[in-house]
Amino acid sequence: MRSVNNNQTMGEAPPTETTVNNYIAGQICPPASKDYLPIINPSTSLQIGQVALSSPQDVNTAVSAAQTAFPSWSSLTVKARAAYMLKFHALVRENAQQLAQLIVLENGKNITEALADVAKGNETVEYACSLPQLMQGKIDRVSGQVTCQDRRDALGVVASIVPFNFPFMVPFWTLPIALVTGNCIVLKLLITD
Repeated sequence: MRSVNNNQTMGEAPPTETTVNNYIAGQICPPASKDYLPIINPSTSLQIGQVALSSPQDVNTAVSAAQTAFPSWSSLTVKARAAYMLKFHALVRENAQQLAQLIVLENGKNITEALADVAKGNETVEYACSLPQLMQGKIDRVSGQVTCQDRRDALGVVASIVPFNFPFMVPFWTLPIALVTGNCIVLKLLITD
Protein backbone atom coordinates (compact mmCIF):
# COMPACT_ATOMS: atom_id res chain seq x y z
CA MET A 1 0.00 0.00 0.00
CA ARG A 2 1.31 3.43 -0.93
CA SER A 3 0.95 6.21 1.60
CA VAL A 4 1.08 9.96 1.29
CA ASN A 5 4.49 11.42 2.12
CA ASN A 6 4.40 13.25 5.47
CA ASN A 7 5.74 16.42 3.79
CA GLN A 8 2.95 16.37 1.24
CA THR A 9 -0.38 18.09 1.82
CA MET A 10 -3.56 16.14 1.23
CA GLY A 11 -4.49 18.05 -1.94
CA GLU A 12 -1.19 17.48 -3.72
CA ALA A 13 -0.63 14.72 -6.24
CA PRO A 14 1.38 11.77 -4.97
CA PRO A 15 5.00 11.59 -6.14
CA THR A 16 4.27 8.71 -8.52
CA GLU A 17 1.16 7.59 -10.33
CA THR A 18 -0.44 4.33 -9.31
CA THR A 19 -1.77 1.71 -11.72
CA VAL A 20 -4.60 -0.38 -10.33
CA ASN A 21 -4.98 -3.64 -12.23
CA ASN A 22 -7.40 -6.51 -11.71
CA TYR A 23 -6.76 -8.93 -8.87
CA ILE A 24 -7.84 -12.39 -9.99
CA ALA A 25 -7.00 -15.73 -8.35
CA GLY A 26 -4.32 -14.15 -6.17
CA GLN A 27 -2.59 -12.50 -9.12
CA ILE A 28 -2.41 -8.89 -10.28
CA CYS A 29 -3.57 -8.91 -13.91
CA PRO A 30 -3.65 -6.05 -16.42
CA PRO A 31 -6.90 -5.83 -18.39
CA ALA A 32 -7.08 -7.90 -21.56
CA SER A 33 -8.02 -4.75 -23.50
CA LYS A 34 -5.03 -2.81 -22.08
CA ASP A 35 -7.50 0.06 -21.49
CA TYR A 36 -7.31 2.20 -18.36
CA LEU A 37 -9.37 4.98 -16.85
CA PRO A 38 -7.43 7.93 -15.38
CA ILE A 39 -7.80 8.51 -11.63
CA ILE A 40 -8.10 12.25 -11.13
CA ASN A 41 -7.67 13.99 -7.78
CA PRO A 42 -10.84 16.13 -7.71
CA SER A 43 -9.24 18.82 -5.55
CA THR A 44 -6.31 19.42 -7.94
CA SER A 45 -7.58 18.01 -11.25
CA LEU A 46 -4.25 16.18 -11.54
CA GLN A 47 -4.02 12.57 -12.64
CA ILE A 48 -2.76 10.47 -9.74
CA GLY A 49 -3.09 7.07 -11.35
CA GLN A 50 -5.09 4.81 -13.60
CA VAL A 51 -7.46 1.92 -13.06
CA ALA A 52 -8.03 -1.08 -15.33
CA LEU A 53 -11.15 -1.05 -17.50
CA SER A 54 -12.14 -4.70 -17.47
CA SER A 55 -13.54 -6.32 -20.57
CA PRO A 56 -16.02 -9.20 -20.73
CA GLN A 57 -12.96 -11.45 -21.11
CA ASP A 58 -11.59 -10.18 -17.77
CA VAL A 59 -14.97 -10.72 -16.09
CA ASN A 60 -15.17 -14.26 -17.46
CA THR A 61 -11.65 -14.94 -16.18
CA ALA A 62 -12.58 -13.64 -12.73
CA VAL A 63 -15.80 -15.66 -12.59
CA SER A 64 -14.00 -18.81 -13.73
CA ALA A 65 -11.31 -18.33 -11.07
CA ALA A 66 -13.98 -17.79 -8.42
CA GLN A 67 -15.79 -20.95 -9.54
CA THR A 68 -12.52 -22.87 -9.27
CA ALA A 69 -11.88 -21.50 -5.76
CA PHE A 70 -15.42 -22.09 -4.50
CA PRO A 71 -15.21 -25.82 -3.58
CA SER A 72 -12.13 -25.42 -1.40
CA TRP A 73 -13.19 -22.09 0.13
CA SER A 74 -16.73 -23.20 0.94
CA SER A 75 -15.46 -26.47 2.45
CA LEU A 76 -13.65 -24.51 5.19
CA THR A 77 -15.62 -24.13 8.38
CA VAL A 78 -17.31 -20.80 8.96
CA LYS A 79 -15.00 -20.38 11.94
CA ALA A 80 -11.92 -20.82 9.72
CA ARG A 81 -13.26 -18.31 7.16
CA ALA A 82 -14.05 -15.83 9.96
CA ALA A 83 -10.47 -16.19 11.23
CA TYR A 84 -9.20 -14.80 7.90
CA MET A 85 -11.63 -11.91 8.24
CA LEU A 86 -10.47 -11.23 11.80
CA LYS A 87 -6.89 -10.85 10.52
CA PHE A 88 -8.15 -8.54 7.79
CA HIS A 89 -10.05 -6.47 10.38
CA ALA A 90 -6.82 -5.92 12.31
CA LEU A 91 -4.95 -4.91 9.13
CA VAL A 92 -7.62 -2.33 8.29
CA ARG A 93 -7.39 -0.86 11.80
CA GLU A 94 -3.58 -0.70 11.56
CA ASN A 95 -3.71 0.97 8.13
CA ALA A 96 -6.83 3.14 8.52
CA GLN A 97 -4.92 6.40 8.16
CA GLN A 98 -3.23 5.30 4.92
CA LEU A 99 -6.51 4.01 3.50
CA ALA A 100 -8.21 7.29 4.39
CA GLN A 101 -5.41 9.30 2.75
CA LEU A 102 -5.97 7.39 -0.49
CA ILE A 103 -9.71 8.13 -0.29
CA VAL A 104 -8.92 11.83 0.15
CA LEU A 105 -6.73 11.78 -2.97
CA GLU A 106 -9.13 9.77 -5.12
CA ASN A 107 -12.49 11.15 -3.99
CA GLY A 108 -11.78 14.63 -2.65
CA LYS A 109 -13.30 13.86 0.75
CA ASN A 110 -11.84 15.50 3.80
CA ILE A 111 -9.81 13.27 6.12
CA THR A 112 -12.60 13.02 8.71
CA GLU A 113 -15.08 11.72 6.12
CA ALA A 114 -12.48 9.34 4.72
CA LEU A 115 -11.66 7.92 8.15
CA ALA A 116 -15.40 7.43 8.76
CA ASP A 117 -15.68 5.59 5.41
CA VAL A 118 -12.95 3.17 6.51
CA ALA A 119 -14.38 2.77 10.03
CA LYS A 120 -17.93 2.07 8.80
CA GLY A 121 -16.65 -0.52 6.31
CA ASN A 122 -14.60 -2.18 9.01
CA GLU A 123 -17.70 -2.40 11.22
CA THR A 124 -19.19 -4.81 8.69
CA VAL A 125 -15.94 -6.79 8.71
CA GLU A 126 -16.31 -7.01 12.49
CA TYR A 127 -19.92 -8.19 12.11
CA ALA A 128 -18.79 -10.87 9.63
CA CYS A 129 -16.34 -12.14 12.26
CA SER A 130 -19.35 -12.94 14.48
CA LEU A 131 -21.08 -15.07 11.84
CA PRO A 132 -19.91 -18.40 13.32
CA GLN A 133 -22.33 -17.70 16.19
CA LEU A 134 -25.05 -16.03 14.11
CA MET A 135 -25.45 -18.56 11.29
CA GLN A 136 -25.51 -21.82 13.20
CA GLY A 137 -28.97 -22.81 12.03
CA LYS A 138 -31.33 -24.98 14.03
CA ILE A 139 -33.42 -28.13 13.94
CA ASP A 140 -37.02 -28.00 15.18
CA ARG A 141 -39.33 -30.92 15.71
CA VAL A 142 -42.60 -29.36 14.57
CA SER A 143 -44.79 -32.44 15.07
CA GLY A 144 -44.47 -36.12 15.92
CA GLN A 145 -42.76 -37.20 12.70
CA VAL A 146 -41.83 -33.86 11.10
CA THR A 147 -38.54 -32.07 11.63
CA CYS A 148 -37.59 -28.73 10.05
CA GLN A 149 -33.98 -27.77 9.55
CA ASP A 150 -32.74 -24.19 9.15
CA ARG A 151 -29.34 -24.13 7.37
CA ARG A 152 -27.11 -21.47 5.91
CA ASP A 153 -25.35 -22.77 2.80
CA ALA A 154 -23.03 -20.84 0.49
CA LEU A 155 -24.57 -19.87 -2.85
CA GLY A 156 -21.40 -20.03 -4.96
CA VAL A 157 -19.97 -17.14 -6.92
CA VAL A 158 -21.67 -13.81 -6.22
CA ALA A 159 -21.09 -10.35 -7.67
CA SER A 160 -21.08 -6.97 -5.98
CA ILE A 161 -21.21 -3.85 -8.15
CA VAL A 162 -20.44 -0.79 -6.06
CA PRO A 163 -20.38 2.99 -6.62
CA PHE A 164 -17.21 5.04 -6.32
CA ASN A 165 -18.40 7.61 -3.78
CA PHE A 166 -17.76 5.49 -0.67
CA PRO A 167 -14.84 3.38 -1.90
CA PHE A 168 -14.28 1.41 1.29
CA MET A 169 -17.60 1.37 3.14
CA VAL A 170 -19.97 0.30 0.35
CA PRO A 171 -17.95 -2.68 -0.98
CA PHE A 172 -17.62 -3.88 2.59
CA TRP A 173 -21.38 -4.00 3.06
CA THR A 174 -21.26 -7.21 0.97
CA LEU A 175 -17.70 -8.53 0.68
CA PRO A 176 -16.98 -9.76 4.24
CA ILE A 177 -20.40 -11.34 4.74
CA ALA A 178 -20.29 -13.09 1.36
CA LEU A 179 -16.82 -14.48 2.06
CA VAL A 180 -17.41 -15.65 5.63
CA THR A 181 -20.63 -17.39 4.59
CA GLY A 182 -18.55 -19.40 2.09
CA ASN A 183 -19.17 -17.63 -1.18
CA CYS A 184 -16.58 -16.38 -3.64
CA ILE A 185 -17.08 -12.81 -4.81
CA VAL A 186 -16.38 -10.78 -7.93
CA LEU A 187 -16.22 -7.10 -7.02
CA LYS A 188 -16.79 -4.49 -9.72
CA LEU A 189 -16.68 -0.71 -9.51
CA LEU A 190 -19.66 1.04 -11.11
CA ILE A 191 -18.34 3.62 -13.54
CA THR A 192 -20.73 6.31 -14.71
CA ASP A 193 -20.21 9.15 -17.14
